[in-house]
Amino acid sequence: MTAWIDEMERDLGLATRLRVIANAGGQRRDIPFAANAAHSVLAREIGTEAAMWLALRFAGTKVDFPSARGSEVQRRASLLRAAILDAGLTEPSRTANDLAREHGVTSMWVRKLRAQMRAEAGLDGDQPSLFD
Repeated sequence: MTAWIDEMERDLGLATRLRVIANAGGQRRDIPFAANAAHSVLAREIGTEAAMWLALRFAGTKVDFPSARGSEVQRRASLLRAAILDAGLTEPSRTANDLAREHGVTSMWVRKLRAQMRAEAGLDGDQPSLFD
């Protein structure tokens, strides 16, 4: 799970997030203990502040750093989900075609994602199951 990178960005800023992903993205790395973090190889690569931040949370463990591509995919998926929510789950104000064109996906994907989001929100409870 990479929710920690979002927390790091909130605490230390976007520049730190980008530096961490640029220098350690896609790798599994050992996180030093706080006493050693400032002078570690990791600190030289991603910055002392980021290394200390990681040490305070994950000292002595291995952490998988998100890749640049994975981060971009996650960001785009979040934007699409937000657009679907903004348009409405039950009576959308924007068509699947409009959202697909805007976000570079297919309208079929938008419809499937909207249906999944409706189910997650408990808005499809009155529909019969396809598998009963």
